[in-house]
Amino acid sequence: FAVEETVDTDLCAGNTYTTNTLVEANPPNGDACQATDEYTVTPEAACATIVEITCTDSEGNDCEDTPEPETPEDCLEPFTYCYIVTNVGSTCMDITSFVRDRNGGTTDLIPLLNGVTEICPGDDPIEVCEEPEPTDLCAGETYETSVVLEANPPNGDSCQATDEYTVEPEAPCDVTVEVTCVDSEGTDCDAIEAPEDCVQDLTYTYCIDNPGPTCMEVTDFVRTITPPGGEVSILGLLTAEIGNPPIICPPGPICVSEEVSTNLCTNEKISVTTKITAAPPNGDMCMDTGMYMFTVPTPAPTPPPTPGPTP
Repeated sequence: FAVEETVDTDLCAGNTYTTNTLVEANPPNGDACQATDEYTVTPEAACATIVEITCTDSEGNDCEDTPEPETPEDCLEPFTYCYIVTNVGSTCMDITSFVRDRNGGTTDLIPLLNGVTEICPGDDPIEVCEEPEPTDLCAGETYETSVVLEANPPNGDSCQATDEYTVEPEAPCDVTVEVTCVDSEGTDCDAIEAPEDCVQDLTYTYCIDNPGPTCMEVTDFVRTITPPGGEVSILGLLTAEIGNPPIICPPGPICVSEEVSTNLCTNEKISVTTKITAAPPNGDMCMDTGMYMFTVPTPAPTPPPTPGPTP
């Protein structure tokens, strides 16, 4: 036969429960005898913690939503990283390891807990924060932060919780180009009077400026002179001036020039248009165009000589 009893047992307390039984019995004719048994229960407490990373800038924005810098002085932005630990299980946990990694550099966060390493169900989350060196929003870098938390229940296997946070600032792109034109005497092309020599060498100058906060690479630079028309790359003028790849940094401008033989006696409008495309280290490309247009007056034809009196 069997007898039963029900005993409430705390499975989350980390205790070991041992039950012993002793039975004595007497036969109708004989010596008494004993029987014993033992049963041990060691409940394994569930391990359940989560950790979350948050990041805010100096204005309280989420780091992913930080406004683009407008000047070089705005490039360095202080970010505050916080690490929030919550016990979502059913038993108290002891934090044994708490390590942060940012782009390969690790830091032990245990000292930031100030000795408070136990967190129980229903407790307020444990939050620790740090403010590393200011983040360069204009460097085109990706900043990856991860955290690994290890914790132990009173009686059970340790468990891990992890989280990651990535900030990939998009550097702003801003580029401008202006075109000027002078003749061999230094006169602005739109002020040239009727020339004696129709074909002259004109000097076209292209000035590029980077009014933004970050350096950029010029990826395309072309111009078109009409007439005769036809797009021509002038990227080589820039690489000869500043190197290859052509990187333009604030402040500017950078100017390059070329001489082009031009017929000034066509009595047509002459225009030179240019287009430049540039891109920051990590961000979308931007473009600007410039134009210079002028018309050179053609001298009036010389009238034939007036005939003299007929003799």
